[in-house]
Amino acid sequence: MKVLLLTPQTPYPPDQGAPIRNYSFVRYLGQNPGFELSLLSFARPGEDPIQSPALAELKKYCHRVELVAHPPARTKLTRLRESLFGRLPDLAKRLASPAFEAALTRLLETENFDVIQCEALEMAPFLLERANLTARLVLDEHNAEYLLQKRIFEQDWQGGWKRRPAALYSRLQARRLADYERQALVRFDRAIAVSQPDRAALEKLGPTLHPIAVIPNGIDLDEFNPGPAGEEDPDRLVFTGTMDFRPNVDAVTWFVNEVWPLVRAKKPGARFDIVGRRPAQAVADLKSQPGIEVTGEVADARHYVRRSSLYVVPMRMGGGVRFKVLEALAMGKAVVTTAMGADGIDMTAGREAVVADSAADFAARILELLDDPARRTTLAKEGRRFVEQNFDWRKITPGLEAVLTGD
Repeated sequence: MKVLLLTPQTPYPPDQGAPIRNYSFVRYLGQNPGFELSLLSFARPGEDPIQSPALAELKKYCHRVELVAHPPARTKLTRLRESLFGRLPDLAKRLASPAFEAALTRLLETENFDVIQCEALEMAPFLLERANLTARLVLDEHNAEYLLQKRIFEQDWQGGWKRRPAALYSRLQARRLADYERQALVRFDRAIAVSQPDRAALEKLGPTLHPIAVIPNGIDLDEFNPGPAGEEDPDRLVFTGTMDFRPNVDAVTWFVNEVWPLVRAKKPGARFDIVGRRPAQAVADLKSQPGIEVTGEVADARHYVRRSSLYVVPMRMGGGVRFKVLEALAMGKAVVTTAMGADGIDMTAGREAVVADSAADFAARILELLDDPARRTTLAKEGRRFVEQNFDWRKITPGLEAVLTGD
């Protein structure tokens, strides 16, 4: 079976959410003799597609690999004008690229693909308007995008007048995304969600040609494993993620402003590491607070996770299944998370992780666990066991085969 995979950035290195998922699919399909995989992808921003270091790795698994230069970011003025006078969601225009369109046309003229799979809704525009496609079309929804924007709107609206303009923008985008996702779900032959809650949200948009499959995110358990005993730094907390991603920015700013003072009042020596690339200014400014380190991009975030006593997930908006939670659990870390942070992960609160939503409750759970190493150890063991049973890529990726073959 000939499969063409369309991705918004090179799946290698698998260093953040979408590339982790996409690279796992590339490896699985590329090693399966029943599939001949081709990949058409945007290069990483600022990367020369011809000289990309990812090419050699991807060619191990792909019959054909073609990379296209990532389009330049649209200006704020352009986005504002299109928001005011256009009808499409911002996401549908984010990757507009005549070069990608041309590359896709060449591939379709030279290869007869059985299946074309789009990784994330932002890749759907390259297929939605094309006529006479004979391949089965599969849409892998990394998030229920309209729901993500709806949650961002709700948080911004509650954040006071300064955040009302951003809230109104998100409300507009949520409505447009709902219409756009509805069109995509009707146009594509199959759709994939990463969690049961996301599938339920997508099903609310209307009927689809076939039931929406659920293929969750997973973890390479060999890469993410508990470190040596005694590596933890007492009273050190950590959060990891891409730090210009709006839900992550909101999470750490809320945590530092509302939760951290309560923790430091009882634990004046406590430290909090915010680890991840491209910290927004609001995140970078947090390093002026006592006990806060904002690292920016690091070579290996696992070092920071392993030296921490607790992993915190103070998410108040978002969607999908968060790799950061699965990685922390796989590495044997006790986790304190909001209900939103655990969304899509069918954990039992208090067994695999501790769940708290208010600032006072979140701080109280942190302080309890910092003072109880035995409880942290129990949570760590249960968390690792839970991920082994439910989120091992080796158990997850075969589900993709059933979607592609139509079984």
